[in-house]
Amino acid sequence: MKISALTAGLALAASLGVSSVQAQALPIVGGITGVTLTSAPTLTGAGVSVGILGSAQFSPGSTGTPLVFFPVTGGSLNTATFAGSIEHDGSGLSLSSGGTTLNLTDFVIDTVALTLTGQASVGTTALGAVPLFNLSFGSNPLSPFNLALTSAGAGALTALFGLPNLTGLEIGTAATIPVTAVPEPATYATLLAGLALVGWLTARRRKQAEAQPLSAAAV
Repeated sequence: MKISALTAGLALAASLGVSSVQAQALPIVGGITGVTLTSAPTLTGAGVSVGILGSAQFSPGSTGTPLVFFPVTGGSLNTATFAGSIEHDGSGLSLSSGGTTLNLTDFVIDTVALTLTGQASVGTTALGAVPLFNLSFGSNPLSPFNLALTSAGAGALTALFGLPNLTGLEIGTAATIPVTAVPEPATYATLLAGLALVGWLTARRRKQAEAQPLSAAAV
């Protein structure tokens, strides 16, 4: 009975250990975020050209809608709730019109607030972090996030390029595939040790059960 209770307790602890491994926040070590720029015709029609910066990669897209890919460079995510941040250092977009260029770099996706923030600069003048897009869930499973221009982002376009207020304009859709690190080896070691002990106790109980009839026959 004691062994059964202990085995059950260890099994429960092991299952809780699995849950804690699954639910912990893990650092992001790589990945990619792809953005489909459905707003490209609107921006081009307004005289604004779009370029890529740093390690961003451009594709014209099979349907004529441009795609831009941004390497994921850091952040962390809770593996159970997907809460966290996804960082894209060293890449970005440039928006140019009339000799003025707005650089937007180092994007950070906040999966809780559903916002995308970037570092903004004009020439050598840094404007700091600006919330650029609000994220919402769309119907396309291959690019599930809709990117809508925030009031701060729209205000920058109005101030620099003389565009009308474009707050809420859907800039495009996005899909992000961050890659997280595996849990700490110590976490797995503790879990495996508990599972090994459960296995040892189970084997011991089986041997005792097999030996009991032999003892009775000897008597």
